[in-house]
Amino acid sequence: MDKIEHIGIAVKDLEISNALFASLFGVAHYKIEEVISEGVKTSFFKAGPNKIELLEATNPESPIAKFIEKKGEGVHHIAFAVSDIISEIARLKKEGFVILNETPKKGADNKLVAFIHPKSSNGVLIELCQEIDN
Repeated sequence: MDKIEHIGIAVKDLEISNALFASLFGVAHYKIEEVISEGVKTSFFKAGPNKIELLEATNPESPIAKFIEKKGEGVHHIAFAVSDIISEIARLKKEGFVILNETPKKGADNKLVAFIHPKSSNGVLIELCQEIDN
């Protein structure tokens, strides 16, 4: 894994949370994007060299809606940048981690993504992110 790519935070209301985090960071979000396949609308902030992704559910069956229902708003996942997501998935499976989606899928911010089940990583949902070549 190369670096922390971003930290994902589940929120109930993206508009309210965008204003809150803009006040916190002193800058507005730089992108809003909907990932229809995941039932989520995202907003990205840069805080120094780091990125924060706010995630709002767009339907009650989405993973974010279920997360908020169970745990409330808060840190949802930590994402790590990888240069070869297929190799990283294979390496992590060999190490005994449970991969939620062994075939990477298109995520927000021009990334291929895959997730590690939190039960195999001390309760933390881990996202692997590889930049999609255009």
